[in-house]
Amino acid sequence: MRTKIVLLFLLGWAGMFFGQENFNVKYRIYDKLGEYSLKKEVIKKYDSLSREQQKKIRDQYKIGDKLLVEDKIIINKNEVTTTREIIIDENFYKTLSYSETEEVKLCSVKYGNVKVEKNKLLVNLLLDGCKDHPVYFYELKNRKSPHLSFTSVTVSAITIPLKYRFKGNNGLGDEFSTEINGNLFVGYTYGKTTFFYQEEMETKINTWKITGGLLFGASSVKLDKSNSFIKPNQDLNIIEYVDATKGLASIAFGLTYSYNNINIGAFLGFDYAIGQYADLWKYNKKPWLGVGVGYKLFNF
Repeated sequence: MRTKIVLLFLLGWAGMFFGQENFNVKYRIYDKLGEYSLKKEVIKKYDSLSREQQKKIRDQYKIGDKLLVEDKIIINKNEVTTTREIIIDENFYKTLSYSETEEVKLCSVKYGNVKVEKNKLLVNLLLDGCKDHPVYFYELKNRKSPHLSFTSVTVSAITIPLKYRFKGNNGLGDEFSTEINGNLFVGYTYGKTTFFYQEEMETKINTWKITGGLLFGASSVKLDKSNSFIKPNQDLNIIEYVDATKGLASIAFGLTYSYNNINIGAFLGFDYAIGQYADLWKYNKKPWLGVGVGYKLFNF
């Protein structure tokens, strides 16, 4: 039995393949994420600034001073830079805008999508009714690893090359079967993504997730003396077995764990033979266990 289990593991490692799509991915967004605060950039016109901020600008750009201003224009589909001189007056201040960062206060946990851009983890919240949201961000810190949890609906194309069928009544023995099969796995996913930021280097993103769901599949089985009952015959003296290939419809409950491109899955299911003499297959409607480990080489 121990040898069979080892064989099951090795073949599962070699032959469980995933083609996976995630839908409706939603990260949980908090205004406070450990030592990180959710922030936003606010653009203010000169007239809305405080007196102190206005004075700071006036001290830097004084009325009567001359400035060289660069303008970029398109001429015959080519970008051309031109320079002009202006004299600072009151109208000049009205054209200025001021950018500052503010912390965001959320009344509750929100959901959204995220993206890394330089030293920021950008957050685009899902629309809440008719309310629109600006793009928020967490400012990443060197050699720190903030993490966000998420949920999604996962649809995977999976093949399970090896199944273990359990022992049953009336001397039904256990069986390891290898077969070509195609399966669709639909489930609900919970996971967590870690963003490891290093200044002047690429941010490393690691994700683990657990998915539970249902598997639907199709395959075939060759009926013979070893895996089927005696074929019904009016002449009781004649012992005859079915020699035919039958289609199988599969349904299973599955649980998979993924870390980046490494996938581990376990499935408990049932196969239903289709067609004439389907009930003669000894393992018809009997439970099986499929286990596998795979490495996803491609993203689908």
